[in-house]
Amino acid sequence: MSEKNTLNPLSTFVRSADVLPKTISSEALLGEMKQIFILHEGRSYQLRITKLGKLILTK
Repeated sequence: MSEKNTLNPLSTFVRSADVLPKTISSEALLGEMKQIFILHEGRSYQLRITKLGKLILTK
């Protein structure tokens, strides 16, 4: 009986540190403000913090 070479399915999804997305804290983005506007492809989006501390992104 031959033994099959099995790979851990999760190992194919591991990324090296140099290709991970940039991480920015909400404090760095918003500062003392409760909302900011982000321009993306000519459209304006509002990123705001709710009273419960959640982040909401709207057009």
